[in-house]
Amino acid sequence: MNKKKAFIIGVSGQDGSYMSKFLIDKKYSVIGYTRSKKKKNLQNLYQLKIKNKINIKNYSEEYPKIILEDILKFKPNEIYFFSGQSSVSNSFKIPLETYISNINILFEILELLRSKSLKKVKLFNSTSTDCFGNNNVIYNKEKNIFSPISPYAKAKNFSFWIVRYYREQYKIHAKNGILSNHESPLRPSNFVIKKIVDYVNNPKKKFLQLGNINVYRDWGWAPEFIQAIHKINTAKIPDDYVVGTGKLTSLKSLVVKIFKSKKIDLKFLKHNNSKSLRNIDIKKIGTNPSKIFKKLKWKSKVNINQIVKKMLHNELY
Repeated sequence: MNKKKAFIIGVSGQDGSYMSKFLIDKKYSVIGYTRSKKKKNLQNLYQLKIKNKINIKNYSEEYPKIILEDILKFKPNEIYFFSGQSSVSNSFKIPLETYISNINILFEILELLRSKSLKKVKLFNSTSTDCFGNNNVIYNKEKNIFSPISPYAKAKNFSFWIVRYYREQYKIHAKNGILSNHESPLRPSNFVIKKIVDYVNNPKKKFLQLGNINVYRDWGWAPEFIQAIHKINTAKIPDDYVVGTGKLTSLKSLVVKIFKSKKIDLKFLKHNNSKSLRNIDIKKIGTNPSKIFKKLKWKSKVNINQIVKKMLHNELY
C-alpha cells in the first residue's frame, strides 16, 4: 500500500512542525518546504525529533518553481500552506513582505491545480481570526464580516478569498482554517505568551516590556489545532472553518498569572511600551467554533490554565 504524500509549505514554523509530526505518526510521506535549511531555522523539527524523517527543500517567493514542479511530479494527496510572515506587529514594519509571503506562492499553487485539473489534491490554507478585525462581533463564526486592520490580517483576508474563489469557481479541493491564537513552546519569542514565559523562566533583562495588555483573545493549544486542521483538509466536502476554544482571556490576567507562578513582582512589568504598541489593535476577538464541532466533531479540550502550565514547563504536547 502506497503511503499518502503531504506537502507542508512553511515546515519549520510551529504549525508546520507539529503537522509534520502528526502526519509522520500517521505513516505519511512528508515533503517540507522552508526558506532556510540552516540548523537554527529547523530547531522545531529537531525538538520534535523528526528532522531526518522529512524531505526538506528550500524555496523562496522569487523562485516558487520547485514547489510547482514537485506538485506535478509527486502529486501529493494533501498540501498544507503555513507559509508567510505571521507577526501582526512586524507586518506594520514590513507590509510588502507580509503580503508577498502570504499570497504569492499560494496563488501560484491554486492556479497550477486549476490549469492542470488536479482537483483531487487537498489544499489547506491557514488564515487568522485577525481577519475579523474591528467588526464589532466578539465571538466570531464563519459568516461574520471580515474587517481586517493590520497588513498581516489584510494579507490573510486576501488569501482566504482567493482560496474560496478557486474552490467555488473551479471546484478545487481547497479550504481555509480561520485560526485563533494557538500557543506552544515552539512559538517564536516575538509572540506575546511565549515572550512572557521566556522572561519569567530566564529573566536576564531587568524589565519585561509589553504593549497594550488590556486586550482579550481566544488562546488555544497548537497540537490540538493541528488535529482540527487535518480534519478540515481531509473532509469529503471542502469548506472553511473557524478554529478556536470559544473562550476569551485577557492578556493582563495572563501576565499576572504567569508572574505569580514564578513569584516575580509585577513591578518588573512595563506595559504600554512605545516600541511594543501597535498602530491599531483589536480590543476583543474570540471565536464561535460550533460549526467545526457539529460537522467535523472537533472541540478544544486544553484550557488556558493548562496551556500556561505546559508553556512554563516546556511541554511539547
